[in-house]
Amino acid sequence: MRRVIENAGIEDFRLHGFYHTCASRLVQNGMMVQETAHILVLSNIASTLCYGHLEKNQVAEKMKAVIDQFNE
Repeated sequence: MRRVIENAGIEDFRLHGFYHTCASRLVQNGMMVQETAHILVLSNIASTLCYGHLEKNQVAEKMKAVIDQFNE
């Protein structure tokens, strides 16, 4: 892994940044938090919630869908 990072010219690589980006992308693309925790081999959901973030517009879209269901 270290050689790959060096060959790619990535400086100041942090595993935390990798976990954060990977978890966020999984959650943003519809992966459940429990599934994300399993894939990233995280021991608890709290850790996963620290890494996986939804974008604000995604939260708004999901809330709109719930509200629309109540209005039907």
